[in-house]
Amino acid sequence: MDEYYLVKQGEVFYMTEALAQLEGIERGPAGNTSLTAAFAMAREMKETDILVVQETEYTGAGKHPLSQLSFAKERGIELFFGDPDKEVPGKNIILPKGPEDIRLRPVSMEKLKKSLIKNYVAAKKINLVTELDIFYLMEETRTSYEFVKLELQLLGCTLVI
Repeated sequence: MDEYYLVKQGEVFYMTEALAQLEGIERGPAGNTSLTAAFAMAREMKETDILVVQETEYTGAGKHPLSQLSFAKERGIELFFGDPDKEVPGKNIILPKGPEDIRLRPVSMEKLKKSLIKNYVAAKKINLVTELDIFYLMEETRTSYEFVKLELQLLGCTLVI
């Protein structure tokens, strides 16, 4: 993976409703996350460009967005229209005012790779690291020996050869 982007939950609910209105169907937000991202990407593309979207997760299929929003509200989640960038997971869901408010938010791949290494060390409770561990993490993160070794050292791990 070369790039990673996020869209906000409110934007996915907005897109779900927009698709339901356009297509006359009801779909769950899990099935529309990649479509929301694709919509934001398509806004920046030329009219002749083609964007292929593949959705592989259907865990939310069949859930009506209004019932999900009602469920969230009953649990104290604030719901309102505004700037999706101000959305705070677990506190509120901010629906965009219009399609122009749906946008991509790039995520640092380096940050994700460092996080993967950190979570690996924490989950396995690793203090001593072998070269096999380093090579495994190199493959998982598609990074260099030096990158992985430095991150492990910063996490307090000792290299055992």
